[in-house]
Amino acid sequence: MANPSESLESVVIGDGVVVKGAFTVPAKAVINGVIEGDLTAEEVLIGPTGRITGRVSAKIIDVRGQLHNTIVSEKSLIVRSTGKIVGKIHYSEIEIEKGGEIEGALSQGAEPSPTVTTTAPVAQAATPVTPAPNAGAVQGKPPQPGN
Repeated sequence: MANPSESLESVVIGDGVVVKGAFTVPAKAVINGVIEGDLTAEEVLIGPTGRITGRVSAKIIDVRGQLHNTIVSEKSLIVRSTGKIVGKIHYSEIEIEKGGEIEGALSQGAEPSPTVTTTAPVAQAATPVTPAPNAGAVQGKPPQPGN
């Protein structure tokens, strides 16, 4: 039997249930239904009928269903024979059973920090500058010829 405090901090999304939004679960999230949104938990178990479309972040992620988007596994990512992941995958260690599918970019180690994109102003064509008629004059002195 699971630790009683752990079960109070866990969530189960049953087969046929569809939820949308961002979810933070302190302990375990068991997904047999569908999540359209982001999920952060200590441990994520996706059952064979489970599907998540969004960012998933956990220490341990065990996939028997489908994950689409960005996956961040701080400790262990397991893709079972019925599991399929499509997207950007960050993991510390990975295990893929025969039949498990992964499509996308894999990176081992810490998730890279978000890239900040800046755009520099576009240079404009220089316009010729014509000096003012008294540009060479110093206050109190008349302009000198040739200036």
